[in-house]
Amino acid sequence: MSNYGCFLIAEIGSTHDGKRKQMSEAIQIAQGAGANAIKFQWTSTPNKLAMRRQAEEYLWAYEKIAFPIEWLAELKHEADRTGIAWLCTVYLPEDIAVIASLVQQFKISSFEAMDEKFVKLHEIYNKPIILSVPGHDKPFYVGRALLLHCVSAYPAPTDEMNLSVLRGHDGLSDHSAHPWMGALAVAAGAHIIEVHFRLDSTDPANPDYGHSLSPRQLEQYVQNVRFAEAAMGDEIKKIQPSEERWAKYRVRA
Repeated sequence: MSNYGCFLIAEIGSTHDGKRKQMSEAIQIAQGAGANAIKFQWTSTPNKLAMRRQAEEYLWAYEKIAFPIEWLAELKHEADRTGIAWLCTVYLPEDIAVIASLVQQFKISSFEAMDEKFVKLHEIYNKPIILSVPGHDKPFYVGRALLLHCVSAYPAPTDEMNLSVLRGHDGLSDHSAHPWMGALAVAAGAHIIEVHFRLDSTDPANPDYGHSLSPRQLEQYVQNVRFAEAAMGDEIKKIQPSEERWAKYRVRA
C-alpha cells in the first residue's frame, strides 16, 4: 500500500461541513501533512442510513455526508493530481457500486463490520478491504480483510484504547485525538493507521469535531508516526553505524 512501513489514512469524515471548497482544502491538508491517503464518507440517502442503524437521532449528522454524487469522481481526481490515495466509506448496500470503480481498496466502518452480507458485497469487486473491528464478545465474519482495532467511542478515552490487542490486527482506527497514539500503535505493531482530522474552519458543532485533529495536529501526528517507524528499526540485533567507533572499547572475556 505504501513505501512507508505504515499506511496512514487521514479521515475527513464530515468536518468539511458539506462544503465543496472545504473538501478540496482537506485533500491539500492531508497531502501536505504527509498522509498516504485521504478518506471521505458518503451516503446517498441519509434517512435510509438513519433507519438502517436505528439511529434517527443522528440523522442531522448523516446529512453532512450526503453530498452530490458527482463530487465523488471530482474529489478522486483531485486527490490523484495531488499525489495522495483516495478512499471513501459508504454505509448502504446500494452505495458500494457507486464507489467501486473509484477506490483501489474499500474501507468498512466498525458500525457495519458485523453485517456479513454487507462485507461480502464488497468482496464481489476483488479489491483489498480494510475493516474496522469494534469491541465484541463473539466472533464475526471478516473474510480476508485487513483488520483495524477500533474503539468505537468519539472521542475514545486513552485508558480504553487497549493497544495490546494490536498483535491480532493489522492496524488502528484511532478516535482518541491524541498526538502520540499513532506512534504508540506503530510500536505495538500497526502498519495501517486511520485518524480523523478537521479544518480550521470546521464548525465546532460538527459531530466529528471533538475526535478530529486540527491541521497542525495532523502534521505532528504523522511526524510522530514516522519517528516511531524509524525508531522501531528492522528487528535485527546488530552493531549500528553509530556504535562502531565505540565498539573497540568493549571488554571481552
